[in-house]
Amino acid sequence: MEASRSEISAADEREEVTYASVKFSQTPSPRAKAPQEKRAPSLLSAVLKGLAIGFGVLSVLLAIALIWKASDCHPACPEQCVAYRGSCYFFSTEKKDWNSSRESCRAQGAHLLVISDTWEKDLFKHIRPKYFWIGLRNRSSSGWIWEDGSVLSDPKVQSNSAVQNCAVLMEGLFHASSCEVMAQWICEKALR
Repeated sequence: MEASRSEISAADEREEVTYASVKFSQTPSPRAKAPQEKRAPSLLSAVLKGLAIGFGVLSVLLAIALIWKASDCHPACPEQCVAYRGSCYFFSTEKKDWNSSRESCRAQGAHLLVISDTWEKDLFKHIRPKYFWIGLRNRSSSGWIWEDGSVLSDPKVQSNSAVQNCAVLMEGLFHASSCEVMAQWICEKALR
């Protein structure tokens, strides 16, 4: 029996050694941390993607609404016009000099475009053609005068010659031009 006791105690020692070599750690292994660390950024990323998509959809819907509203011509306006803030705007497809353009507008019961505020100026900033006649003319004694008789409040008309007495709107800026230059134009007719 002695032999079997020593075998048992040797087996116990081996078990003790086996159990003694196993160590449990309080901190999770690096592999266990990875899913938790990845979860937070992916949640933030998903929220940001959702917001970006939401703002994108909202922007598209607003653009469609504005285009639809701008193209919704008032019944009193002729066809091929744009209605905006109580006026009809007609865009020519042909080119004429400033005086002929003005006469063409008058024949329609309208006048060359008179820009009364920055909202109206911004409306025409990005249209094609790049430049077009507007109802602004330089009267040397009075300065730049609009077709409706009002004086240009912002006298920044870019000019490089004294014979340039008519104005075009080019990419949101007023430029002086010779009145004989051929250009397209915009007529404006008030609905009131």
